[in-house]
Amino acid sequence: MKKLDLDKLIRTFVKISPRLQSVARARTRCAATAEDLIQDTWLNLANSQSETVIEAPAGYVVRVANNTIIGHLRKEKRRSQIDTEVNGLLWETTDEMSPERVVIGRESLRAVQAALHTMPEKTRRIFLMNRIDGIPHRRIANMFGISDEAVYYHIRRALERLAALRDELAD
Repeated sequence: MKKLDLDKLIRTFVKISPRLQSVARARTRCAATAEDLIQDTWLNLANSQSETVIEAPAGYVVRVANNTIIGHLRKEKRRSQIDTEVNGLLWETTDEMSPERVVIGRESLRAVQAALHTMPEKTRRIFLMNRIDGIPHRRIANMFGISDEAVYYHIRRALERLAALRDELAD
């Protein structure tokens, strides 16, 4: 058993990357996301510092790609849950627009605006860019020079503050 060198691992990746791309596209239903995930797989392989012997480099590359895709899908599921929470915070499901509801809505809007202004500037900007402007986490991360996870935590902090406000207003 001989230890696998990085060059052989990269050559294997290049050889099977079209198949990996196809699998990623099928699982994410988005060609651009699939390309990003395969690029992330490339980076994970290139930065690999493993001292273990890899007998099946193609299997190893496929496993790294699958782990990358699964991690992405888990993050997207959590982000979808957060979106649902935000929609519950911001949008009422009733169609009735009585004068009382209009007043309550305006008061709620002022309370949300006040809560947003008490947040740190960076958290507020990241939250608004993502939830109001619809800018994806990765693009925000690049704009601010931070990780996707940092973007997620800024948004989560903002949502926690808004959820606390919702609970206060419900009382």
